[in-house]
Amino acid sequence: MARVVTIGTKKGGVAKSATATNVAAVIALSGHSTLLVDIDQQADATTGLGFDPYQLDVTINDLFADPNRDPMTAILETAIENLHILPAHPSLSKTETGMGIQRADPGAPDPMTSLRAILGPLGDRYDFIIIDTPPSLNYMTRNALAAADELLIIASAGAHTENGVKATIEAYEQTKRDYNPSLMLRGILVTRMKRTNASTAVLDALMKDYPDLVLRQVIMESTAVDEATQLQEPVVTYDPNNGASLGYIKVAKMIMGGRTNA
Repeated sequence: MARVVTIGTKKGGVAKSATATNVAAVIALSGHSTLLVDIDQQADATTGLGFDPYQLDVTINDLFADPNRDPMTAILETAIENLHILPAHPSLSKTETGMGIQRADPGAPDPMTSLRAILGPLGDRYDFIIIDTPPSLNYMTRNALAAADELLIIASAGAHTENGVKATIEAYEQTKRDYNPSLMLRGILVTRMKRTNASTAVLDALMKDYPDLVLRQVIMESTAVDEATQLQEPVVTYDPNNGASLGYIKVAKMIMGGRTNA
């Protein structure tokens, strides 16, 4: 049965999609069948692996629209061995709105478990399922929490990070209580780390507030990540010896090994 890992945070611009894509790539390259699920309407993970969501016949949005549709009809093989993707589409924003309307109707099915139902038939096909979420705590992100075995929170070493982490932990606790009692918090991964006093101060503050959750491994800020994104491939294949790549490799190994720190 696949282990489902949600990569999430409330704040944008923290390298969330890059983390999901690179962690998924490393796990796949390690020989595990891996599915990257993109439920972010920006579709950064989808485009980052070379797919134009506007040119795809079927995306995950079609699966939300038709729960009886075979999810395999939307899954695509990527250029990376063992890595498939369930792509996103910008129309997910309309689906998000629809979930809000459905949620307000006491006679309608609860939309919070829609993603869990989509992924259910795929559990025996993959070793790992990695979910990339929107940079918010909307219905899509909460669906991802309800469907996951574990959550990895992304926190950039920049301004206003602590508020985003706090809100994400609150969403985790609420979802664990209401929908997914077995959901585990894998930890907080600090990304976009710079060798500056400001970045160090953010990291120190996070470690003070969440000493048992902040991963020892951080992801350094690197132009190679942006270069790889422009070339529509993960940085771990574009420049495997780059500092960010080495960080992602260690985090992926932590996830594969089931450890709580890296």
